[in-house]
Amino acid sequence: MSGLKRNTARLFSNRGKLFALAMDLPQLGIVKGLEDPVGLIREHEKSKLDAFLCNVGIAQIAEAELLHKKLLLRTSSAGTNLASEMTNIHRNHVSPERALAIGADAVVMMFFVGGNDYASGQDVAAAIDAYHRLEIPVIVEIMAYDNNLTQTFETQVNGARSAAELGADVIKAFYTERFDEVIAQCPVPIILAGGPKGVHVEDMARDAVTNGIKGFCFGRNLYQIEDAAERIDRLDAILRG
Repeated sequence: MSGLKRNTARLFSNRGKLFALAMDLPQLGIVKGLEDPVGLIREHEKSKLDAFLCNVGIAQIAEAELLHKKLLLRTSSAGTNLASEMTNIHRNHVSPERALAIGADAVVMMFFVGGNDYASGQDVAAAIDAYHRLEIPVIVEIMAYDNNLTQTFETQVNGARSAAELGADVIKAFYTERFDEVIAQCPVPIILAGGPKGVHVEDMARDAVTNGIKGFCFGRNLYQIEDAAERIDRLDAILRG
């Protein structure tokens, strides 16, 4: 077994599943619930979460707090909330060597599909190749060039398969109708993204697990609610039974 396969398998070392708290949104600017990211990690470091998804700055600041959890490192970015226009190309800005030095268990990047998606696809493919040279697993999150289309079946089923064909080790996908087909047509594990706050997250999670999802990576539906610890316990029970 190669180092890459071993490292990918370790992401799912807790009964074959991966449960992560996504904290990477503030690369766009201030986000409610993430005003004190290190404090949030401390709050949940003994929870049933397996991992935290962080940007490089927080990963460095919270090194001690992350010691006993897996680190999923966001390596792509595309400006801030103050930008005059949004882009559908998220460039990777963390080198494989830096990710390895920080201790990342995997890296996470976005793939924008639809529209003129050639540049995004080429950037993702080149980044996957670079990280794989150092046996670092790559998780690719599927987005649409028009954000209103992200949580559609066509975006997720085609994006997940395309990213897997480009070499992604794990896909981070958004829940859609016919989600069982998204999973069935993707040859690598899929973890579920949380989507906007307010969705019926536990019902969504339960259906996704029934369809074969391998994990959760939720953000606002955890850190922007009052009973986050209780919801984490309930979601863990849904995920691992």
